Amino acid sequence: MLAVMSPISSNLATVDEIVPDPHVEIKTLIRGFLDASNYQSPRSPHDAELRRKLAEELTSWPADIKPALIAKIMDGSCVYAETTYGHTTHEHRYFIALYTACLMYVDDLGERDLDAVMRFTGRFARGEKQPDKILQRLAELLGSAHDLWTQFGADAIISGTLDAVTAMYIEFTTKDMVAKPSATRFPYYLRTRAGLGPPYIHFIFMKEWRATPESYLQVLPDMEHWTLGTNDILSFYKEELAGETNNYVHLRASAERTSTEEVLRRLVEEVLDSARRMDALTYEDSKLTALWRTYMQGYLEFSLSAKRYRLAELGYQP
Repeated sequence: MLAVMSPISSNLATVDEIVPDPHVEIKTLIRGFLDASNYQSPRSPHDAELRRKLAEELTSWPADIKPALIAKIMDGSCVYAETTYGHTTHEHRYFIALYTACLMYVDDLGERDLDAVMRFTGRFARGEKQPDKILQRLAELLGSAHDLWTQFGADAIISGTLDAVTAMYIEFTTKDMVAKPSATRFPYYLRTRAGLGPPYIHFIFMKEWRATPESYLQVLPDMEHWTLGTNDILSFYKEELAGETNNYVHLRASAERTSTEEVLRRLVEEVLDSARRMDALTYEDSKLTALWRTYMQGYLEFSLSAKRYRLAELGYQP
């Protein structure tokens, strides 16, 4: 409960001045999730060279891109690479940061040139040059994925990116769509494509780490589910404050004919269950266990570092 103090009487609040917090249940569920995840900040260091190189790259981007967007892209991309993929080489981290920057740009581009977003995959498949400079940079980046990741991993990064750009277009054109009660699988279907799960999961496994994927293939579904679900949980508070309803929780609530709070509660349990399965699946492989735990804590650190999530209002710091 939040007590709102009268500007006239700052020492005493009447019963009428006590107003309920409409987000108290959401805050409680998010706090419970973070507590159950045993978050302990790795305090990942800043990578000065990574930031220098990305800043240099961004200076070559079109001048009409708003400075505020450039600053948001710069900080978000670097922090993500530093926290979540700190175990990788500098070359890998730069790829991931630049890739993230390009996808953040695509997300913004949909508001200005939706046709360019819609036609990206077709042009990529035909080997055509993208008319938008940053989309062309993304296409070139995908072309070098096999240099850094295994055949299986690079293929997943490329196909997952094409899936995601297509799904972003769908999200832009269906913002006001309400999920039908019988479409209970649709929210998950859209989320797994738009959420860039495969690329960001496969970024974890460098080609130099293990040459083939059979030792970690079976953990990928739970690792992806944990990542996407964690993002849904930790971003939901700021989305509710902004009045956003075209997200996974709202779509699922509509399809399942229940409240968003109930969906969030179920999602917290599902994601924590994926984390428990990850612990069990990696138990006999100490290197894989270490990689999973490092990734998990790094991803939580990134989420808490992202000011846009507003999790500091819940009492959490990176």
